[in-house]
Amino acid sequence: MVLNECGISRPPTDLEQICSKLGVKIHYHCTDGLKDSFMYLDRSIYNLVIAISGNQARDRWSLAHELGHVVLGHCQIYSVDTLSKDVLTDAERYILDRECDIFAEEILMPLAWMEKHKHSSIDQLKKVFGVSKEAVAIRHDNLFGKELISNKF
Repeated sequence: MVLNECGISRPPTDLEQICSKLGVKIHYHCTDGLKDSFMYLDRSIYNLVIAISGNQARDRWSLAHELGHVVLGHCQIYSVDTLSKDVLTDAERYILDRECDIFAEEILMPLAWMEKHKHSSIDQLKKVFGVSKEAVAIRHDNLFGKELISNKF
């Protein structure tokens, strides 16, 4: 739905375009001692703070994951952690993060796009979708089963 609303019809997913369309601000950082990416809400504006890892595929995944918190409405539905106070239990935090990982899979490698490329090599899929080998292997396994990926790669 998000891809359609933003006019994105082929890979790789332009996450910056989606954020712009949704009014979400992106801040990239490379700060000693701060290796995490996170999202915060400031006066009705969502801000995604993305740690630059030096690995473009990893940074794209982090951006997609944090965007998931916004699109899935985690700030509206739940009392979430703040910079100064942890509110969620570890189990609740795990569930929200898992939802965002699933969102990242879906937004970066939608089923329809994966089906068009399911006979490609893992290196080709990595380039097409702009994700890591691990991410594309997991997504392929989830969609088409482990036997297929082990026979192809």
